[in-house]
Amino acid sequence: MGLILGPAVLAWFAVFIYSLRLGYVLIYKNMSVLTTVSTFAISIVGMLAFMTYGYRQFVNNTSVWAFEIPSYFLFSKIAFIGVLSGFLLNYYIKPENSSEFLSCFAFVLIFMFSAGVLASLGGHEAFLKEFDIKTTH
Repeated sequence: MGLILGPAVLAWFAVFIYSLRLGYVLIYKNMSVLTTVSTFAISIVGMLAFMTYGYRQFVNNTSVWAFEIPSYFLFSKIAFIGVLSGFLLNYYIKPENSSEFLSCFAFVLIFMFSAGVLASLGGHEAFLKEFDIKTTH
C-alpha cells in the first residue's frame, strides 16, 4: 500500500510547500496587516473545517480498514478540485492587474486543502483512539 500512498503524500507535501511560497509572496507584497492576518486566519479555519468534515464521515463506524482514513483524505475529490482551482486562479492572475483578493483566495484554497490533507494524515490515529474505532487489516 505504501507504493500508492507514498507518492500521493509526497505530491501533497509538494503542494503544501508551494502554498507556503504563495504565503511568503503575499507577505512580501506589503499588504495591510489586517488583510494578511485575515487571509491566514481564514485558511487555518478552512483547514480545520475540511478536517472536521472528513472525520465526520467515520464517526459512526465501529471499525475501518487500516488505510481507509488516509486514503479518504489523500484521494479526496473536494481537495483535488479545490487545489486545482487555486492553481488555475494563480496561473491566470496577471501580474500587472492582480488584485489582492484573487491572490489571497488562491493561497487560501491551496493552503487549506494541502495542509488539511497532511494534518489529517498525522491525526487520524488520535481520532481513531478518541472514538474507539478499531482498524482491520
